[in-house]
Parts: sequence; structure tokens; C-alpha cells
Amino acid sequence: MRSKFILYLSLSWLLCLFLALAFYYGGEEGERKIVVIENGLSGREISYILEEEGIVPSFLFRLFLFLSNQDKLIAGNYFLYPGEAVGEVVKKLTQGPSYEKITFPEGFTSEQMARVLEEKGICSARDYLDLINKPELFSAGWLGGITNLEGFLFPDTYYFSPFTSPQKVIETQLHHFEEVFLPHYWLSRSSLSLKEVVILASMVEKEAKRKEEKPVVASVFINRLKQGMKLQSCATVVYALYREKGLKVENLKEEDLKVASPFNTYLISGLPPQAICNPGLDSLLSVLYPQKTDYLYFVLQGDGKHAFSQTYEEHLHYKEGNNP
Repeated sequence: MRSKFILYLSLSWLLCLFLALAFYYGGEEGERKIVVIENGLSGREISYILEEEGIVPSFLFRLFLFLSNQDKLIAGNYFLYPGEAVGEVVKKLTQGPSYEKITFPEGFTSEQMARVLEEKGICSARDYLDLINKPELFSAGWLGGITNLEGFLFPDTYYFSPFTSPQKVIETQLHHFEEVFLPHYWLSRSSLSLKEVVILASMVEKEAKRKEEKPVVASVFINRLKQGMKLQSCATVVYALYREKGLKVENLKEEDLKVASPFNTYLISGLPPQAICNPGLDSLLSVLYPQKTDYLYFVLQGDGKHAFSQTYEEHLHYKEGNNP
């Protein structure tokens, strides 16, 4: 009877110790760290890494592994916090590598995407941007003739583990572009090349925030191209000012329209040399299936909508603030 009582007390003590260890430190007290667990490391070696990173003390981690009978720790890259509960750390290491949710809004440039990736600890912004100018390093056959990947980095929500190679990140984005948009492009039998569609869609993305206006804006650009008119897109001027002078401008002045740049469609004929952002599916489809109109002009009004017109006189009327 006495031995059973002692056994009961021992088990109770171990249970209390286990629960205490599980919640030891009990919270996320410091800035998140990326901890790399290499293949083939023992539990003891992993415990030393965790202690060096300031996550949990080595002996507590090993004691928790012993009491919980956990011995299958998975190699990979993990997001961990100094002061995080021992039980939570072990749970993460037995479930597998951490993944960060990354959302790229429609209209983001590759530079903006690179900044997010670096801030989230996924990859170097510089390395990511270096690859944007090297499409030949990627195996997608449909990239033939394309010299820059701006516009093809499909904006969406992705999940990447820390220290993912920038090449893998871009491959994932290109594959998503291929899956989501390319079937629409092939079926449309568009007379425009894929590159032309993407460039136009990037302009539509920046000019039209309302989904219902995108096919109309696309029709204006296409109508102007057919008539040999300059596209005169303010969005391309904003892009040119940032690219050439590092200026972030929201309200353009008359002098801004004269900035010397191959992207300034007030000066150049035809399309700019590459996309000015990474457009979403709605903008891409609006170029494949533009609304049939005779419009050649549009201007943004105070209510956030655009006024569209066929003649320059009508355009000036709307530009002065008159409603359609």
C-alpha cells in the first residue's frame, strides 16, 4: 500500500514537473528569431542551439524531451521567440518547419515585393531583385523573349519558410502566373503578345482601382494604339519619376510629364519596355477582353470614378470637373 502511495506521489510530481516545463517562460518576450536546425542533429545538439539563440535553456529542453518521450525533431528553419514556452518550442520542432504568410497586393512592384520578403526573413531583397533581370535562369518555356520578370510575379498570398532561396520564391510566383492566367491567354487567341498583354495590364492596374472600369480603361489604351496615338498614361509617368529620379509623386505637375524616360508614355510612342507593376487577374483579363468602345480619353473625377470620352474637347470638359 505504501509503495503504491509513493508511486502515485512520484507520478504526480512528474506530471506537475512536465506541465511546469511545458509552460516554462510562458510567452513571447523578445523579437522573433529564425533558428536553423540542420539535418542529423541530436536532441542535445539542438538544445545547445536553442540556448545560444536565447530561446530556452538547454537542460530544460532536454528534460522536456525526456519526460514527453519526444525524439523525432524535424530539421528546417523555424520562427521562434526568446522566452517561448518549452512545450511550444518542442511542438514546433516536431510539426516541421515554419512558414510565413506573405501577401503581395495587386499592383505591387518587384521592389516592393523584395522589401516584404526581406522584412519577413524569407530572402535577401537584393538577391531577389538581381534575379528579376535574369529570366533565362528560369525554365518556363513561355518566358522566351522576355528580358525582365516585372509583371509576371503574380500577386497573391503565398507561404514561404525562412531562408527560402529567391530563385525558389520567383519560381513559385511564375508557376502561379502560369496556372492562373496562361490558360486564359491561350484560349483568348489574342493578337497581342504575352509581354504586350502584361505591360498593358500593369498600366490598367495602376490607372483603374474599380474592377468594373478596368475593361473600359483597357479599351482606351488599345484604341489609342490602333490609331497610333501616344498612350499618355499618368501611371507610367509616376513610375518613370521614381525609376529615373527616385521621386515618389502622387499628384503630377505639367513639368513632370516631360521627364526623360523610356517609360514616359507622354513622350514615347507605343508601349513602355516592360511592365510598371505586377497586375492581378482582373487587369490581365481586361486586356484580353476589353469593353468595345470608341473612347480615347479618360480622367479621374472627385468621386474616384473615371469620365471617359471620344474627343479631346469632351475630355477637357470633364477635366475641368464637369460630370458626364
